[in-house]
Amino acid sequence: MGSAAGAIPTATATMAPRPVTLRPLGVGEMLDAGLKLFRARFRDMVVATTVVTFPAIVVQVLVQMSSGSPDALLTTDEATGLETLDGSAVAVYLGGTLVSTMVLLIAANVALAGTMRMSIGVYLGEETTWRDSLRFALRRWGRLTALVALTTVGGLVGLLLCIAPYVWLLGIWAVAVPALLVEEVGPLRALGRSRELVRGRFWPVLGTVLLASLLVSVLQGILVAPVIVLQLMESSFLLTSVLTGIAQLLGSALTLPYTAAVTAVIYFDLRVRKEGYDLELLARRVGVDPPPDAEPPPPTGPVAPTGGWGAPAAPPEGWGAPAAPPGGWGAPAAPPGHGAPGPGPTGG
Repeated sequence: MGSAAGAIPTATATMAPRPVTLRPLGVGEMLDAGLKLFRARFRDMVVATTVVTFPAIVVQVLVQMSSGSPDALLTTDEATGLETLDGSAVAVYLGGTLVSTMVLLIAANVALAGTMRMSIGVYLGEETTWRDSLRFALRRWGRLTALVALTTVGGLVGLLLCIAPYVWLLGIWAVAVPALLVEEVGPLRALGRSRELVRGRFWPVLGTVLLASLLVSVLQGILVAPVIVLQLMESSFLLTSVLTGIAQLLGSALTLPYTAAVTAVIYFDLRVRKEGYDLELLARRVGVDPPPDAEPPPPTGPVAPTGGWGAPAAPPEGWGAPAAPPGGWGAPAAPPGHGAPGPGPTGG
């Protein structure tokens, strides 16, 4: 985020906590900001992710072990000596894999929403515990699950249509989850809202998403590599299953929070660019009280559409009172004596 960013003011005994000023960010800056958000709440994010995903991974390992090893799916015909698939073993194995995958997917979505809640809190200048963040996510797990189901089906259809539609959907739906959480909209409206925000910024958003995914994949590959080596050495199914679960747990704890943080950064960047929201105004819209001496500036971007995605009538559940944000991720400070920013740079 570099030297262009000012220092973030911290709360003291004589200064009330106040949110920081947002500005448009480039692709590299968004990746860096996501990392700094993760570092700012590292312990809470890792704990929140582990608390949710650990039971799901244990269930997955137990189900896989009870379903049997993939090697047991083949049987040898005594008469011909040829290997054939055992139909009943295949059905049990596929059923167990489906159940364990669904359990892990739901847990991952709750962890993603909880850590994203913490990332959004850093932006809004308030702090929430990992318990409060998970409660916030659990109250919305139905809408989150429906949203993930829609994006998964859309992605599968896109892959079947020669990958290009999948990549397009990956870009236009990039900020559907934070839209659902912050703006209290349903799954379909969240997808539409994401498309509205991404319009005109598709390639930078897609580039940020792909680069973040690449970084996450590299880390996951490093964690899974020892398990692959053991599988090639034909180690016991029990050992490889347990080690796979451990690798998944570590991978989730280290990658889900970063993914959530980068997604939150992209969402805020789009709202700053396209709607002229400073942090103070956005805080008002999600139910956080701004400092009493601050007045919101007039919008500098296009007038917001009237399709129902504006400020909720009541504050979303789970948002608390603002606290001083941790410094160091590089957003510029508010000008002295005024809570609203001037026109931000147009770079990005």
